[in-house]
Amino acid sequence: MKHLRHVNIILFLTFVLPGCGGGGSSNSGSGLSSSSISSSSSSVSSSSSSSSSSSSSSSASSSSSSSAGSSAATVTVTPEETTHAYAQNLVVSVTVQGVSSTPTGSVALSSGSFTTAAANLNNGSANFYIQPGALAQGADTLTATYTPDSSSSSQYSTATGTTAITITTPGKTNITVNIDTLANRHQISPYIYGINTANKNNISGMKPALVRWGGNQTSVYNWKLFTYNAGADWFFEDFGLSNTNGNSNDSVALTQYTMSQGSHMLTTMPMLNWVAAEGENSTNKHWSYSIAALGAQCSHDPYNADAGNGQKPDCKTPITTNAMTSAYYPLVDHPSDCTTGNCLFRSEWTAALSNAFGGTACNVPYTSITSCHFYDLDNEPEIWDGSHRDVHPVHPGYTELSDSFVKGATNLKLWDANAVRFGPVTCCWNFLWTAGPTGDDKNAHAGVDFIPWWLNQVNWLDQINGTRTLDVFDVHSYFGDNIDTNGFSNPQLRTEVNKYVRTYWDPTYANAGYDQDWITTTQPKRNVTFLIPRLKALVNAIYPGTPLSFSEWESFFNEWEFATALSDADAYGVMGREGLSFSTRWGGPDATDSTTNQPHPNYYSFQLYTNYDGAGNSFGSLSVSDQSNISSDVFVSYAALDASGTKLTIMVLNKDAGNDANVTFNLSGFNATSYSTYTVASTDPAHIITSSSTSWSATQRFAANSITLLVVNGNQLTQPASEWYLNPDDLMIPASGTGVLNPKIMSGTSNVTLSSAVFDAFEGAPACNGTLTLTNPVITPTTPATITVNPGSTQSFCHYTVTGNDGTSTQTQSGWIVVGQRAATFAKSGGDNQTANAGTTLPQALSVTLSNVPSGLSLAGASVLFTTSAGTVSNGITSGSKVIAITNSSGVASVTLTLPSTPGPVTITAKDQFAMGGTAVTFNQVAN
Repeated sequence: MKHLRHVNIILFLTFVLPGCGGGGSSNSGSGLSSSSISSSSSSVSSSSSSSSSSSSSSSASSSSSSSAGSSAATVTVTPEETTHAYAQNLVVSVTVQGVSSTPTGSVALSSGSFTTAAANLNNGSANFYIQPGALAQGADTLTATYTPDSSSSSQYSTATGTTAITITTPGKTNITVNIDTLANRHQISPYIYGINTANKNNISGMKPALVRWGGNQTSVYNWKLFTYNAGADWFFEDFGLSNTNGNSNDSVALTQYTMSQGSHMLTTMPMLNWVAAEGENSTNKHWSYSIAALGAQCSHDPYNADAGNGQKPDCKTPITTNAMTSAYYPLVDHPSDCTTGNCLFRSEWTAALSNAFGGTACNVPYTSITSCHFYDLDNEPEIWDGSHRDVHPVHPGYTELSDSFVKGATNLKLWDANAVRFGPVTCCWNFLWTAGPTGDDKNAHAGVDFIPWWLNQVNWLDQINGTRTLDVFDVHSYFGDNIDTNGFSNPQLRTEVNKYVRTYWDPTYANAGYDQDWITTTQPKRNVTFLIPRLKALVNAIYPGTPLSFSEWESFFNEWEFATALSDADAYGVMGREGLSFSTRWGGPDATDSTTNQPHPNYYSFQLYTNYDGAGNSFGSLSVSDQSNISSDVFVSYAALDASGTKLTIMVLNKDAGNDANVTFNLSGFNATSYSTYTVASTDPAHIITSSSTSWSATQRFAANSITLLVVNGNQLTQPASEWYLNPDDLMIPASGTGVLNPKIMSGTSNVTLSSAVFDAFEGAPACNGTLTLTNPVITPTTPATITVNPGSTQSFCHYTVTGNDGTSTQTQSGWIVVGQRAATFAKSGGDNQTANAGTTLPQALSVTLSNVPSGLSLAGASVLFTTSAGTVSNGITSGSKVIAITNSSGVASVTLTLPSTPGPVTITAKDQFAMGGTAVTFNQVAN
């Protein structure tokens, strides 16, 4: 879990923060870079690295003449590899060994005209981070020079060590890119270009469309005192948030600032009932597990010997004798709910946030959302018993997680009528499929995975209550955690980072993870993440009209590595191409690393999408087809038109550190006349390098390890009369089942006639054997078309393409059908066709029986929604026009029906949940 990595930041900061994200920022979410940082660093053209692993090494040592009583130390120089690409980052480790004691002092590294600043030794070693391009190409020698300090000068003299290294010259790879402006045209949501930050400098400099106030800290944030409890991240202590160096500790004020900068805010409204009391600057600072009061514990804050970690000395038994609220004030909905002093009120907080959000409109493509009042309903509630076990010691289960969301979302809408509510804000791949007091509540819910169950339950509760609560389906996509990189060297990590984004879209990419295969019982091809199409298909099937959001995600490598900048740029391109609606990357990132002074090139790669010229111009808003003839592990590009259709933007990522890319662009549907380039290169990672406008050339060369935005001027050869989309493009359907697509016109007034719909091979996935039938092939501005989908009997990912003509142009649109497990058998088993007097209860219960369930599922605990056209149905606990009944061990669920007071026919439908097939049956009754 990301939040467990906080130990790394404590290694080099005396008091920086206890929560994820560090620095006293309010972004205490679940993520940090996976690597710790050496306390020894060189800050000019080299710096420390977290990894001292190497794929090869060589060394030599020598000593200068010694003064009386002194001897030469042995200096060993170990680069991570001895043959290294010119455009790649390089980490060099230097160790200094003495005869009888560990030498102290500093070392510097040099090669030809290149020299680093001196770095202090830490336990006899230092790591150097060398920027790409700093070393000359060809064979060379790295020399480390040790200089003793006053503590070692009497024992050791200056010494040097050397090693041979070869810096290779980039080669060339020929690549073809085909761009078709009439294929896969769809709007890119501007809200995918977001960050998690409380730093105003990042907001003004990066121009993100979306800023999130979120993370572990915000679950217990005190919006009036600006404090939070660090929870399990740091000994359950209360801290004040930083309000210096550009950071804001005030959620309301930061929302106002963010909106004033033209960005938009996604803030967190806690569902836990406690917020932190006074922080460390108060004489009344609090912590949850006092050792003096509760006894010895497994560990304690090294800076506060009384603040324990809440576990007994055996490091596994929790402290349970504390009321666990000593560090908190109550957080309640209304003033009338306060039974003790010092309560804070969600209703009051929401009113302040609503005013801060203002009245700006946010039109989210392909949704009905127009408001900018974005709220996350807490942060990773499925692990409250870990991150906040002092106030929620019991692992939350399926029912608590759904009920608390529906209650919180309902109240938010009462307090802020414009609230757009995000949920369930879960962390990581495994928590999409598991939750519950024993770590997995599936046994009590017929074996159904958590997220399909949660979406189904929230949808049905919304139907019962007559109002929608879920506006955006939001998860944290830390699926790099599924990539097992244990023991990897930095070169191996860079290679893996280049592949990482494939987890978002590739139907064939089974990454080397440890969470995928066993954790889900209901998903097809569960060893392949295929994250964006899979989750879109799932939510489109269960709760249609709900967009998908990733409110936390990041790379798993150092922020100053160029591989991370490439990975981030790749992720934004994929999110736009695959139709994600919201995303906020964990962290700023800051322009410069606070400990190494190295630039963060991903700060600038972000700007290529949002503010490439410093004047607020951005990547195009209409995604179009962009395909290349080479692996995305080494090269990828993305293309989009602007709103006018006269500017084509192409984001080119050359991930290959050893070869320049010689690219030939084939443009279909667009006449290019001139272009400019905006480049972030590994050899100049702290700037966007701009070229002047020149005549269009179809063949161009892109440097190894570089990110280049082409801004191409011209015109579309054919302007479509109507823009249309598949509505939805991605859909999950049970094996041997049936689904429906309803292509719809997005803009324009001309009808579109669909001529074909076919399954096809794409991105390595073979064509499926199912069928697509044009049941109604004509889309009008007011009426969608209908495509009936029969995907076949094999669980798989099925790509399809639909062709349509609007009288002016012929377009193609594509999507994915995720073929799930087969449906269970669902049938009426009693109580149909009864007749009784109006106003009376039918003598026989209406029952359905679930049988023949797919592997991994069970008969008991499945949900069934009963809906009556008149009268009331009752499950024995609740009654109304809609109720949820639960199957028993025989798979039977039943309700009683009280007929309406008016005579006439009554129709009752019973529907099983999507994970069981979503089948519906109908009962017919008569009231006399």
